[in-house]
Amino acid sequence: MRNRDRESSQLTPLIDRRQLLLGSLTLLSMAVLLIIGLTPRTVAAPETDEPAAQAGAESNAVLAEDCQLIQTLSYQPCGHEVVRRQTLPPELSGQNRSALEAAYDAWQVTSFAADEVRMSQTLPLYCPEHLVLMPDDSGSLCVFRNKYGDALALVSEMNILLEELPDAVQEELRPGKGFSTQEEIDLWLEANDS
Repeated sequence: MRNRDRESSQLTPLIDRRQLLLGSLTLLSMAVLLIIGLTPRTVAAPETDEPAAQAGAESNAVLAEDCQLIQTLSYQPCGHEVVRRQTLPPELSGQNRSALEAAYDAWQVTSFAADEVRMSQTLPLYCPEHLVLMPDDSGSLCVFRNKYGDALALVSEMNILLEELPDAVQEELRPGKGFSTQEEIDLWLEANDS
């Protein structure tokens, strides 16, 4: 019996060491897998020509009934911009980009989606913040204001003929000269009336 007890006592430590070794290896393997699983990966996106991809998506889009038109008007003489939001005219609902561009041929469409279209236009006019002194068709000086965003409207007539002013002043006023107030116009005319 002593032999059996001795063998038994010798076997027990071996089993404990194997279990300890196997458990340690299992824990180590799990730690390595956990580290690998939590490591961030950067996957290269497939190369696409983004503008071409967007153009492809845009070409299939049709305008929704509640589509918003975001229009940016840039005014050359003063450098100001006005952004206005309009609803799509009902006759363009369900139409594609080419139909919209045909209807707004003076505009450049910068973004096209079913629910929102962005477009821009540069105008050779002063923005609505300015009064514009310039001659009318008969050569009489008048004050105009851009009331609608894309056209000048008559505010008042000055009862001064353009031809009565010095040549340099005439050249300056032919395309129109912008002012902030009527008082500025009056002061400028007094200074340049000689």
